[in-house]
Order: sequence, then C-alpha cells, then structure tokens
Amino acid sequence: MAGKRQELSDDECRRLVAAADVGHLAFTRDALPALAPVRFAVDGDRVAVPVHPGDEHLVLGRGAVVVLGVDQFDGEHGWAVSVVGPARSVTDPAAVGVWDAAGWTVDPVPGDGHGYVVLHATVVRGWRTPTAPLPLDRRPA
Repeated sequence: MAGKRQELSDDECRRLVAAADVGHLAFTRDALPALAPVRFAVDGDRVAVPVHPGDEHLVLGRGAVVVLGVDQFDGEHGWAVSVVGPARSVTDPAAVGVWDAAGWTVDPVPGDGHGYVVLHATVVRGWRTPTAPLPLDRRPA
C-alpha cells in the first residue's frame, strides 16, 4: 500500500526527467487538448522532442505553452514530473543539426525533413508516492 504523495524538489524533478527519454507531450490541437507519446532529450532548461514532417505537434502557434509529462508508476508507488513552458518548432536545417547531435541513444528521427519541438522549462513540478511498510500479515516470516 502506498503512502501519501510527497512533493519533489526542483533538483530531483530535473534529475528524473534528465534520466528518462520517453514521456507524453500535451499541446493544443484545434483549440482542444491533445497528448502524444514522445522521445526527448534534455539540454539544461530546454527539452527537445523530435518530430516528423506532418506531425501534429510540430505546428505550434506563436508562444504556445506545452507540457511534457514523465513518470514511472506501478499502481501503488512511483513518481511523476510535469515540465511546463513555451515551445517553438525548430525546422531550420542548421538548428536541426545541432539537436541531431544531442547525444541520442538512437537516431532521433530517421529521414530528411525532420525537426524538433523545443520546450523551455519554466515550471517543473513533481511528486513521489513512497513505499509504505507491509502490513504485519504480509511480511515475510
């Protein structure tokens, strides 16, 4: 049984996000909220999400605010971090080349014409559900 949620420090949130490489990007599409599973890379306060031409989250309105959600949860205990901030589409070949070299474990987006959505992390919040001790009747003998 899990205990009460505990807020994570900013440093702990950033450490958890930097150690991950998949999450969910929340953005607005046709004035409605949308969510897409994504891979990402972290560089300081910036998070880059590789996108293919035609991906719905590549086209962001000027000043669009997005959320990257990263978590690990087994139904009883785990953690979750939300990274919120303005994002921009990166499609200029020189800027795309910089992000291509960001230390991806696999090619970020195979093929030509890809780009990135780059989020500037302005609000980073998270929580952890600590593991509670087992009840007496469930402890190993």
